[in-house]
Amino acid sequence: MGGGLAAVLAALALLATPALFAARANAQSTLSAIEADVDRIARRARPCVVTVVAQRTISRAGQPRRTHNRVGSGVAVSANGVLTTASVVIGAEHVFVVTENHLQVEAILVGMDPVRNLALLRPEGLELSALTLAGKPAASGDWVIALGNSYRGAPTQSVGTVALRFSEPGTSLLQLTNEVHPGNSGGAALNSHGELLGLVQGELGAPEAPGQRERAERRPGGMSFAIPADDIAPFLDALANGGRVRHGMFGVSTRGAFVNSSSNPGDRVPLGALVEAVQARGAAARLGLKKGDLIVAFNGERVEYPEQLARWVAVAGPGATVTLVWVRDELRHEGTTRLDEAPSAIPSWMSVEASPALSAGAGPNADRSALETHLRASARRPLEPRGGADSTAH
Repeated sequence: MGGGLAAVLAALALLATPALFAARANAQSTLSAIEADVDRIARRARPCVVTVVAQRTISRAGQPRRTHNRVGSGVAVSANGVLTTASVVIGAEHVFVVTENHLQVEAILVGMDPVRNLALLRPEGLELSALTLAGKPAASGDWVIALGNSYRGAPTQSVGTVALRFSEPGTSLLQLTNEVHPGNSGGAALNSHGELLGLVQGELGAPEAPGQRERAERRPGGMSFAIPADDIAPFLDALANGGRVRHGMFGVSTRGAFVNSSSNPGDRVPLGALVEAVQARGAAARLGLKKGDLIVAFNGERVEYPEQLARWVAVAGPGATVTLVWVRDELRHEGTTRLDEAPSAIPSWMSVEASPALSAGAGPNADRSALETHLRASARRPLEPRGGADSTAH
């Protein structure tokens, strides 16, 4: 009996071995094909990815003036248009673009939307290969190839997936499993077709609003994020059609309202945006809001922090009809109003250490009106249609 069982097991092993080898060979073949596809997509897209260097002069009492460089990445979306994050270039006096073959030229800031954390540059004298925006919105589980440049200018590359999509009124953010390195902010997040699925965001969120954020609002660290293509397209269209991004304005100043947590001592639970002042004849005044009202919802979404409300109002745009819910004397109120247009390219609630105006004579202390003038002047020169150029950088 023992000898017969051994013979049967030996025969089964002989039968299984070819199948096992075939399975391993198929798996190896599949991995090789994936690696080849990734390599092909990366090679084709790499000339479209540039290094962005933003320079600013810093003066401190008793110390010599010095130049501070902020380094990020950028993606060509037209022959003469480079997309990057606003957090890379905001506050810069000069911005330079460095190509894959180490050509360096100064760039003009065409326009920016610090709320969505987007900026568009025009590098002088360059004609670049351009990436096409993805036509299909990114979804959880989609493959992502992230390309960028490090602080030292070395190219970086990683493969991952879309882990989650965070959606807010008018904006969204992709959480990626890709490894993102310092200097990758403004880099390309590509889909499996080599299209621009999103713009890598090295910093978590748009440039900070004034003051310290409450602990409960901070996003967890160690994650990589991307601004999706369906948020990038309206930004590019606004610059192409009107020369600037128009933000909505509600006409109210607010501060955070919190209560102590009963379940976690020491934690504070956000309640909403507490109205401190209302602008005469503004959208909030027309709605009937008063000092002391607590705004708790915007277009059906719960408002926890003043920064949330300000961001949602800004991206909704002027003329948008919005619905708000607020509490007054412990009674619920609801109303609908049309937003006005914010007067500045940079919302007043955002912290900006210096104007990113790049026109002659604009220094670190240039005001927002100088930025607005510069953006309008820069936008008069037309850009090539995005994704419409295939020439290599030269």
